Amino acid sequence: LATALIANPDLGQIFGPDTLAEVPLSAALPELGNRRFHGIIDRLRIAPDHVLAVDFKSNQVIPATPEATPLGILRQMGAYRAMLSRIYPDRRIDTAILWTHSGSLMPLPHDLVINAFDSTVLP
Repeated sequence: LATALIANPDLGQIFGPDTLAEVPLSAALPELGNRRFHGIIDRLRIAPDHVLAVDFKSNQVIPATPEATPLGILRQMGAYRAMLSRIYPDRRIDTAILWTHSGSLMPLPHDLVINAFDSTVLP
Protein backbone atom coordinates (compact mmCIF):
# COMPACT_ATOMS: atom_id res chain seq x y z
CA LEU A 1 0.00 0.00 0.00
CA ALA A 2 2.78 2.46 0.93
CA THR A 3 4.61 1.86 -2.35
CA ALA A 4 1.41 2.44 -4.32
CA LEU A 5 0.79 5.73 -2.52
CA ILE A 6 4.33 6.98 -3.11
CA ALA A 7 4.20 5.94 -6.78
CA ASN A 8 0.83 7.65 -7.36
CA PRO A 9 1.54 10.65 -9.63
CA ASP A 10 -1.50 12.48 -8.20
CA LEU A 11 0.27 12.54 -4.82
CA GLY A 12 3.62 13.82 -6.11
CA GLN A 13 3.21 17.13 -4.30
CA ILE A 14 3.37 15.37 -0.92
CA PHE A 15 6.02 12.77 -1.71
CA GLY A 16 8.40 14.91 -3.77
CA PRO A 17 12.01 15.62 -2.88
CA ASP A 18 11.02 19.05 -1.53
CA THR A 19 8.85 17.56 1.24
CA LEU A 20 9.64 16.55 4.79
CA ALA A 21 8.42 13.40 6.54
CA GLU A 22 7.28 12.94 10.14
CA VAL A 23 8.00 16.49 11.27
CA PRO A 24 7.70 16.90 15.06
CA LEU A 25 6.15 20.13 16.34
CA SER A 26 5.72 21.44 19.84
CA ALA A 27 4.35 24.83 20.80
CA ALA A 28 2.47 26.65 23.51
CA LEU A 29 -0.73 27.79 21.87
CA PRO A 30 -2.45 30.94 23.17
CA GLU A 31 -5.69 29.55 21.78
CA LEU A 32 -5.39 26.70 24.29
CA GLY A 33 -4.51 28.84 27.29
CA ASN A 34 -0.79 28.58 26.43
CA ARG A 35 -0.88 24.83 26.98
CA ARG A 36 1.78 22.97 25.06
CA PHE A 37 0.64 20.93 22.10
CA HIS A 38 2.80 18.19 20.57
CA GLY A 39 2.31 16.53 17.23
CA ILE A 40 4.00 14.89 14.29
CA ILE A 41 3.00 16.03 10.83
CA ASP A 42 3.22 13.09 8.43
CA ARG A 43 4.23 15.18 5.40
CA LEU A 44 5.17 18.83 5.18
CA ARG A 45 5.76 20.81 2.02
CA ILE A 46 7.23 24.28 2.43
CA ALA A 47 6.86 26.54 -0.60
CA PRO A 48 7.83 30.22 -0.90
CA ASP A 49 4.21 31.39 -0.51
CA HIS A 50 2.52 28.56 1.38
CA VAL A 51 2.99 25.52 3.60
CA LEU A 52 1.07 22.25 3.18
CA ALA A 53 0.64 19.96 6.19
CA VAL A 54 -0.71 16.49 5.40
CA ASP A 55 -1.75 13.86 7.91
CA PHE A 56 -2.30 10.22 6.96
CA LYS A 57 -5.46 8.51 8.16
CA SER A 58 -6.21 4.82 7.68
CA ASN A 59 -9.95 4.99 8.38
CA GLN A 60 -11.92 2.34 6.49
CA VAL A 61 -14.90 4.70 6.25
CA ILE A 62 -13.81 7.82 4.40
CA PRO A 63 -15.91 10.96 4.71
CA ALA A 64 -17.53 12.07 1.48
CA THR A 65 -16.73 15.74 2.18
CA PRO A 66 -14.28 17.65 4.37
CA GLU A 67 -17.22 18.78 6.51
CA ALA A 68 -17.96 15.12 7.35
CA THR A 69 -14.44 14.58 8.69
CA PRO A 70 -14.45 13.59 12.38
CA LEU A 71 -14.13 16.61 14.67
CA GLY A 72 -11.02 15.25 16.40
CA ILE A 73 -9.15 15.11 13.08
CA LEU A 74 -10.25 18.64 12.20
CA ARG A 75 -9.09 19.90 15.61
CA GLN A 76 -5.74 18.16 15.16
CA MET A 77 -5.25 19.80 11.77
CA GLY A 78 -6.33 23.14 13.22
CA ALA A 79 -3.67 22.81 15.91
CA TYR A 80 -1.04 22.04 13.26
CA ARG A 81 -2.19 25.08 11.33
CA ALA A 82 -1.96 27.26 14.45
CA MET A 83 1.59 26.10 15.18
CA LEU A 84 2.75 26.46 11.59
CA SER A 85 1.28 29.95 11.29
CA ARG A 86 3.63 31.04 14.08
CA ILE A 87 6.64 29.51 12.34
CA TYR A 88 5.66 30.81 8.89
CA PRO A 89 3.64 34.00 9.55
CA ASP A 90 4.15 35.27 6.00
CA ARG A 91 2.79 32.14 4.27
CA ARG A 92 -0.63 30.63 3.74
CA ILE A 93 -1.01 27.43 5.74
CA ASP A 94 -2.94 24.65 4.00
CA THR A 95 -3.95 21.33 5.54
CA ALA A 96 -5.08 18.07 4.00
CA ILE A 97 -5.77 14.46 4.89
CA LEU A 98 -4.40 11.55 2.89
CA TRP A 99 -6.92 8.75 3.30
CA THR A 100 -4.56 5.81 2.87
CA HIS A 101 -7.31 3.23 2.34
CA SER A 102 -8.40 4.96 -0.88
CA GLY A 103 -5.23 6.87 -1.70
CA SER A 104 -7.21 10.09 -1.91
CA LEU A 105 -5.97 13.48 -0.78
CA MET A 106 -8.65 15.68 0.81
CA PRO A 107 -7.75 19.36 1.17
CA LEU A 108 -9.40 20.89 4.23
CA PRO A 109 -10.92 24.38 3.95
CA HIS A 110 -9.26 26.97 6.19
CA ASP A 111 -12.49 27.98 7.93
CA LEU A 112 -13.33 24.36 8.70
CA VAL A 113 -10.10 23.61 10.58
CA ILE A 114 -9.98 27.05 12.21
CA ASN A 115 -13.55 26.72 13.50
CA ALA A 116 -12.93 23.17 14.74
CA PHE A 117 -9.77 24.25 16.55
CA ASP A 118 -11.48 27.34 18.01
CA SER A 119 -14.22 25.10 19.40
CA THR A 120 -11.70 23.09 21.42
CA VAL A 121 -12.84 23.04 25.04
CA LEU A 122 -10.20 23.40 27.71
CA PRO A 123 -10.61 21.08 30.70
